[in-house]
Amino acid sequence: MKTESDATGRKWWRPEVPAYEGWALVVMRVLFAVLVFHMIKWETGPYIEQKFPHGLARWVDLTWLSQHPPGLLWQGVTVAGLLFYAIGWAPLLGLTPALFFAISIGTLVTSQSKNVNHTWQMVTMMLLAQWLVYAWEAAKKQGFLRPGKVWHRIASQASVVVIAASYVVCGIVKLVNSDFQWIQKVPLLSVQLLKSNWANFYDTLQPPPAWLERATQLIVEYPNLARVFFGAGLLIELGAFVILISRRWAFWGGLCIVLLHVSISKVMQLNFENHIAAALIFLVIPNTLAALRRGDARAG
Repeated sequence: MKTESDATGRKWWRPEVPAYEGWALVVMRVLFAVLVFHMIKWETGPYIEQKFPHGLARWVDLTWLSQHPPGLLWQGVTVAGLLFYAIGWAPLLGLTPALFFAISIGTLVTSQSKNVNHTWQMVTMMLLAQWLVYAWEAAKKQGFLRPGKVWHRIASQASVVVIAASYVVCGIVKLVNSDFQWIQKVPLLSVQLLKSNWANFYDTLQPPPAWLERATQLIVEYPNLARVFFGAGLLIELGAFVILISRRWAFWGGLCIVLLHVSISKVMQLNFENHIAAALIFLVIPNTLAALRRGDARAG
């Protein structure tokens, strides 16, 4: 994959690695390191079974993590590795502890129920994608301890590719599972909203806000308006590939993704903090200046 700065007159459908500035690369690595550590569910004690094994849990018993939860020692090792990754030193080794715990603990937690929680899956895939980039760089012996800027750019762009793929696949799955009638069936979401709102009530004993109950009622009363609202979200998912066109497209696409999750989290009382953070880190923050810069929208 060649970098964006290597190309002249490229077509928009030929994604390339953006020429991220040094400060942008550092900011992305530092913020991503914080997100990864925060995402990992270190309290593994309650997960003594894996009744509904998913992924690696189909072949590996991960319940040992409940008997030996990663304590301060292993958390410290993970933090140290992420610090090395953040400053650009030996990122392959630095990401390894975090990747191990993100996959193993995440798999154990998702194996507690038939309904898989997707809260941290995208971030874990982003972590794996970056690790694979640095592993490829190490295999080519092009700077194992201090990778060049081009490899940091490729690693960051790998995360952007994961984001794009995750949302496009999510949109396609919605269409396939609904026999391509997802928008027509949007009014049925009112039932799901009621379930989510009252599940939250039984967890916290806090009744749903009045405006939220009203929003649920509006879906029933104005089904076409609901189709427009939720249909816009589906279009954002299906069109997420545009964030690969250029940094300007990534910025505006990232804002759309953030807006999508903020609105859904408010209406359905769901947690999308990791997704919002990932979009801000890799799509919005590093591309703000490029998005505001005048000139060819593809050149950013």
